[in-house]
Amino acid sequence: MTVVAVSMVKDEADIVAATVAHMCDQVDAVIVADNCSTDGTRDLLDGLPVAVVDDPDPAYYQSRKMTALAEMARVEFDATWVVPFDGDEWWYSPHGRIADVLELHSSHVATAALYDHVATGADPDIDDPVKRIGWRRRTPAPLPKVAVRCAPDLVIAQGNHDATYDVPADRVDGLLVVRHFPYRSPEQMARKARNGAEAYAATDLPEDAGAHWRAYHQLMVAHGDEAIHDVFRMWFWTADPTTDPTLIYDPAP
Repeated sequence: MTVVAVSMVKDEADIVAATVAHMCDQVDAVIVADNCSTDGTRDLLDGLPVAVVDDPDPAYYQSRKMTALAEMARVEFDATWVVPFDGDEWWYSPHGRIADVLELHSSHVATAALYDHVATGADPDIDDPVKRIGWRRRTPAPLPKVAVRCAPDLVIAQGNHDATYDVPADRVDGLLVVRHFPYRSPEQMARKARNGAEAYAATDLPEDAGAHWRAYHQLMVAHGDEAIHDVFRMWFWTADPTTDPTLIYDPAP
């Protein structure tokens, strides 16, 4: 059996080397589609033991693109399982190496609890955000992520939160965990908001798809990047995490 991780990334230079290198240790192979990064992400990917695919299409058709990467893993790498991950996600299993854990199960879908990490005023002054941002939300996000068994009829959903087959798929919970580092600094959040809004604007998806990115971009157009910096400081950062009961200090393992 072969377990392959697949990802599509854009402008994640501050974190992508850490997350992708970690994933290389967890699975048998990694495929990353680079979506026209301009911040050095591509150079970092080229220095890692991964298969890098050029994605020149600016549109954020994540379901379509991730499904195509999964099919590439199945056909070219003989993959039996695929782990769809984002460049800001640190995946692991409490039970061992991800590939070894998945190979023991016959299910089609393995869910992964998703915990958001939050930047704080107590974070040490180091570059690697996975090591720097040790505080996370106590409760998992409402939607888990999934690892999926390869099949010709596999479709990975937008957001990598689900997957479908021609027939209902059996699932297993509790095998995987994801630590998510979505907002790491005011400047990074502004860049992510701009890229996200532009990527959704290039699609024909309904307006409610990527609604938060579209709203953030409208705010930036009206009031500049500082408006998003304010959003970051209000909702995605805390000066003293010890006074926030929703947070726990629990660095990514």
